[in-house]
Amino acid sequence: MPTNSSFNDITHLTDREIQTLMRETDHKDLVRSLKGASKDVRSKFLSNMSKRVRTFIEEELKSVEAKPEEVGEVRERIVNQVKQLAAQGQVTWPPAEKLASRSKTKAKKPSKKYLDGQRRLKQQVKRSLSELNYDEINSLLVAMAEKARKEGILALESVGQGMAEPFIKDAVQLAVDGTEPDLIIDIMKTWMNSLMHEHETKYKKVIEAIMAIQSGDNPRIIEHKLEVIF
Repeated sequence: MPTNSSFNDITHLTDREIQTLMRETDHKDLVRSLKGASKDVRSKFLSNMSKRVRTFIEEELKSVEAKPEEVGEVRERIVNQVKQLAAQGQVTWPPAEKLASRSKTKAKKPSKKYLDGQRRLKQQVKRSLSELNYDEINSLLVAMAEKARKEGILALESVGQGMAEPFIKDAVQLAVDGTEPDLIIDIMKTWMNSLMHEHETKYKKVIEAIMAIQSGDNPRIIEHKLEVIF
């Protein structure tokens, strides 16, 4: 079983690496591992969660009960998960290698293309989906992808908060929360189908009303006909 120091060494992971680790970590394991963890470890994990998920975790930490040996086993699983991610090249581990790697790496300045894309993104998020053409939708989503790749997916939380389009805003929040991909697809497709049905119903009302008007139907009959279309 790893010592507390090996679990504490997780604080040396970058924010993006911590986010990668949390996507691979069972929610219950994460909560138990943080029970009694050092302030630095807690801060490292909690600061890399969306506000919504952080609230859930903090509430669970107040109520969860775990024996010391259980916490130790959970932390061992998480450290082993870090090692697996390191073997896959997704994180740098152990910490000594990470510190050496950091000293050799110089931060790259964002390219002009990236900065231009982020400026357009700030403007495009203020418009609804219906106000954007296909090229603008492509531009918005690509700029979000570039931001997530460069700064980590958590950086999209602030973008989502300023989003005028609720459909994209909710999808972004679900992704930032670390929701399972299949569940995101299910939720958003259900919403999409509801929106499509709503628009189709509005078009049906227009068609039925125009046909009835052309036929000279009584306005009260037309009104009743429209009320039953939903």
